[in-house]
Amino acid sequence: IDRKPRIVLGPLCNPSPRAQLDRMSRHEPTFSGAMHKASKELTNAGKKLASDDTFRFIKDKAQAALEFDNLGKACVKATSRDHGPPKEKHVQTLLAACIHGSGSIQEIFTGLFARLHEKDATVVLKALMVIHRLLRDTASSANVFKCIVPHMGELRVARFMDDSSHESMQASQMVRSYALYMEEKLCVVRTTKFEYDKPSSNLNSRISTIPSKELIRDLTAAIPQLEAGYKCTIRDQSVIHPTSVAAFSLVFKDLRVLYQSLNRGVLRLLENYFSTQKPEARAILDLYKAYLVQTKRVSGVFNDAKDLLGQEPVELTTPPESFQQSLEQYLDSDDAGGVPSREQHQMDLKSVPVVPLEDLIGDFGEVNVSSSSGGTAGNTPEKPPAKPRDDFDDFLSTLGPPPAASASPAAPAAQAQQQPASGGGAGGDPFGLGSAFDNPFGG
Repeated sequence: IDRKPRIVLGPLCNPSPRAQLDRMSRHEPTFSGAMHKASKELTNAGKKLASDDTFRFIKDKAQAALEFDNLGKACVKATSRDHGPPKEKHVQTLLAACIHGSGSIQEIFTGLFARLHEKDATVVLKALMVIHRLLRDTASSANVFKCIVPHMGELRVARFMDDSSHESMQASQMVRSYALYMEEKLCVVRTTKFEYDKPSSNLNSRISTIPSKELIRDLTAAIPQLEAGYKCTIRDQSVIHPTSVAAFSLVFKDLRVLYQSLNRGVLRLLENYFSTQKPEARAILDLYKAYLVQTKRVSGVFNDAKDLLGQEPVELTTPPESFQQSLEQYLDSDDAGGVPSREQHQMDLKSVPVVPLEDLIGDFGEVNVSSSSGGTAGNTPEKPPAKPRDDFDDFLSTLGPPPAASASPAAPAAQAQQQPASGGGAGGDPFGLGSAFDNPFGG
């Protein structure tokens, strides 16, 4: 009798829970696992493609083509993905547009703030650098600050990370430090209504003429800008991004003027130390102690500039401890007995080093990070332009009282006898032109 074979359902056809666990333990491929693997491979391929120079160039061209106005195109091209500083011709286009009023400036910052939200470290770094240049080099500083101060939150990129490559991860650290520095820079201007980090014909006269209490306030308010600038170092990075070097050069230019201002401001306050009231003298002593700390820390910045930018080394020294002891002795004494004479104080004051401005604001060589970097800054003094009429004081008065000195740091003191020539054209400074105006904040 022919019988059809009977099909017996065994454990392979209807696997038991134990068999399913055994199957999973042998890492047999599943649908979800295959999808996860494919997604991971696509992500890696995307990162590799994003780091490809040709792809980055094409993406920049496409984004610039989508912009319908010249300012939008200039913002995209100035913050392109190619490594190095922003191209000078595009920065000059944006600087020239700033003279047409706050409408053009607002349009520029709208484009630059949009670039700050990109995930490419090179783009974000360049956007910060262009903002820095607009604050530093434009002839209508009041309008620039008026447009950027209400949007200072755009600079807070504490969690930014570009993990497309190891080089980009290193540059991301510079992005976070640089953005914090720019925020401190704006806070100092709000407090002092003056830019102590920018060479101008009125910098030295301001330090010499403003009341001592205002000078103490200004210098104390600007110290956090110095502190934030120290964090923009790239010495410890295993891979140095070319755009990070360009950003560091801009910060260094601010810090050397800022420290010179602090140096001269402290010296001016110490000249009349023993004739001031004790509360004010105590504030001067606290500022002097902070100055000693800054002198030690800023030396590291000059060492970095020597290695990265070819800046000539500057030896910064501090006065002897006996000088500080004489200052403290004046505060501790109830009468004139035991206090050094004015003649002795003047002799001790000569031991306080004054760093020559030409050592801090001289040529620092050409930064070889891009063929578009241009020439070096000139040192030939030139007659400053006539002081323009500006509305900076009116603008800052609408912002309310300045923040407490502890909230936004202390600033610098004075420039010196030599004013660097304003850069321009091919012979200009590739990372910042000289000031196009004199003291727009009021004297």
